[in-house]
Amino acid sequence: MQFNTSDPDIATIVRRIERKVIDLQPEFQRGEVWSTNKKQRLIDTILRRWHVPPIHLVAKDEGLFDVLDGQQRLTAIRDFVDGLFGVDASIEPHEEKLQTLDGLRFNQLPEGVRNQFESFPIRVFELHDYTPQEPHELFFRLNQPTALTEAEKRNAFIGGPRNQVKDLVKWSEAIGMEASRIGFSNARMSYDDLLARFLITLEQRTLLEKVTAARITNRYRDALSFSEDVVVAAKASLNFFLGLDLLDNRVGGLKPNKATIHSWLCMAAKLHRHGILQGMRSELAATVEYVERARLNRSAADEDPRSKALGVFHDRSTSRVADTSSVMLRDLTGWMIFVRDSRVGVRDAVFLQQAVEAWKVTGTGPSPEKRLSDWAAANRWGGKEWL
Repeated sequence: MQFNTSDPDIATIVRRIERKVIDLQPEFQRGEVWSTNKKQRLIDTILRRWHVPPIHLVAKDEGLFDVLDGQQRLTAIRDFVDGLFGVDASIEPHEEKLQTLDGLRFNQLPEGVRNQFESFPIRVFELHDYTPQEPHELFFRLNQPTALTEAEKRNAFIGGPRNQVKDLVKWSEAIGMEASRIGFSNARMSYDDLLARFLITLEQRTLLEKVTAARITNRYRDALSFSEDVVVAAKASLNFFLGLDLLDNRVGGLKPNKATIHSWLCMAAKLHRHGILQGMRSELAATVEYVERARLNRSAADEDPRSKALGVFHDRSTSRVADTSSVMLRDLTGWMIFVRDSRVGVRDAVFLQQAVEAWKVTGTGPSPEKRLSDWAAANRWGGKEWL
């Protein structure tokens, strides 16, 4: 990896952004998450002519560049020049000459101040002749001290798995994955994290191997793409979940969380693997709606004969959610409720027959979690080649 170093002034950098020579939103970058206050602090730093950390750009073809590090700083500078916010002279330490600029936007500044701002130099490092792994490694090291999410750090990888996750996120957003429907946005790449975990779960074909942040990072490092079968299964599952009427009618604060969404996707993938998802869509949809509504109204659910399974599902959806035992127990109790409610013949698949049998161990005592865990282990529920 080779570096070209330069010190262009702000006027030059802004022109390059306007001409789209510099792309502020490459696919490996996170969303624009700086608050106005944080942007104003950067502008205050420049007006004081203090040091601003360098920008790192990744060279592409035809003289174009992606921002590897410094996206938020460049976005703040662009927004200030575009007049989207003004100077905040209340930022400490107070400086008399800045007090007269309080509230002024860029085009309202005295000409001399504008000229000084535009002539402020920023060190820029351009990355050339790099391997696919090197930009990520640099991004990861540059951002070690910051509060980036694991998904944001991983997203600097340039390669097949990351690109497939990005494509799947875009595809999912196009068919209804949005905050108003599922309860959270992709502002910190939450969708990327959710779908990366799901793809790896499908690829390993078991619920009993924990998908850790390190596991996902290592998968992103691998140049080998996810297989077509895995991507097809993921899309079939997402198409089912995002097509639920429940998501368009979230009355009374109803919303799944990341843990329950993962479980619903895995259940849909299980039916897809057995070739019976289309025939059982309505039954699985009814199970999802019933469980999510019961989770919202626990007192009513306690009177339900299905309450023992519901209690385990709920508890493992709110604590220890990523543990393999939690993933497995949510799956088991989800299928137990499915076969209890469904009019579909359990002869359609052996695992459905097993889910019927699992009801026999719930007993009449307190929480059946331990009995269900032991039963699941004995019957290898969620084990090898489950998905």
